[in-house]
Amino acid sequence: MKKIAFAMILLLGVGTATTLGIAQDAKETSPVKLVSAPPVPLHQDLERHRVAVARDTARCTVSVEIDYERAEAAAPAQPSFPGMGGPDLSDPFFRYDLGPFSGLVVGPNHILISDRCLGEFKTDGAGDAVQAITVTLPNGERWPARVVGRHQQIDLALLELDCVIDKTCPQLNVIKFPEGQVKLERGQQIVVVGRGQNPVGTLVNDGIVSALAREDGRAFQLDARIGNSTLGAPVVDNAGRLVGMVTLHNHETFGQASGVSYAAYIHEVRDAYGALKEGKFISRPERPFMGVAAEKKWPDKPGLEVGNVVTGSGAEKSGIRNGDVLLRINETDLNEVEDLMTLIGKCKIGDVLKVKLLRGEEELTVEVTLGKRP
Repeated sequence: MKKIAFAMILLLGVGTATTLGIAQDAKETSPVKLVSAPPVPLHQDLERHRVAVARDTARCTVSVEIDYERAEAAAPAQPSFPGMGGPDLSDPFFRYDLGPFSGLVVGPNHILISDRCLGEFKTDGAGDAVQAITVTLPNGERWPARVVGRHQQIDLALLELDCVIDKTCPQLNVIKFPEGQVKLERGQQIVVVGRGQNPVGTLVNDGIVSALAREDGRAFQLDARIGNSTLGAPVVDNAGRLVGMVTLHNHETFGQASGVSYAAYIHEVRDAYGALKEGKFISRPERPFMGVAAEKKWPDKPGLEVGNVVTGSGAEKSGIRNGDVLLRINETDLNEVEDLMTLIGKCKIGDVLKVKLLRGEEELTVEVTLGKRP
């Protein structure tokens, strides 16, 4: 007991001495200066800024309706069963003939839209299924429009109206294309601003840039939920700078509002508009197509899980199903979606790929013949 008490006294003594020593030293030092934290913007301020950016961007957007002959435009219903692949192309989720869409005011009487809305490619206008095109301005006026150019390489079509758009509707402005090339960063926030189904209002979708180089560097990938109503809409950054236009979205692979969409870089749109003003009709080049949509399965090893198989594609014909995990193509491990896209991009139509995949617990190898991209 005495030893314990003595030890306690020593500890208390040490503690007391140490405390007094610190207090004594503190008297000899200068007082501590507090550093104020930088101000943090309030949520309301951020929301007001977002609304201001959207309102300003909406001044160059319109709603575009395209009337189709449904008997020609509607794709025949194709049954789709889990694990069997192939979307039901009569489902609105996978259809392009259901609008209205968004359009970008690029000239006094010119509007750019996505070319995918116009049906099969023709060198004198829209596809045969298109009966009429009508543009609704934010003041409620409706004007017929005609196709004066198509550029399928970047998925753009130019519409012409018989009015001076910004004079007919002072709420609208003609966009000013930026000079030079737009530089973006992966993970950068963006805002998509369209009209589509709300011709006198504004549709706003937020997202980030999820990949920088798509379609041979002509486009970037974004995760904003894109549907027909925002197909053709402008994309801006947080400062309101115009950086792109929603195009090149493949509904057959991804469907609407899937979170996987493309936007053409605005400098590519600018250059394409220069050709379209001259009345050029540029068809889509033939490119290889496997026919799957997939995403990374595991963080630490190769594997892309198939989420959709396009009906009639080489992937479907080879027997690949939804839920399969693609491990390797030829001698290339599939660690990222970019690996798959890069590999296919280096191939030609008709090339045969040896695909190693995992189905449940079973490893399989199938051969896929690449077809023509739709």
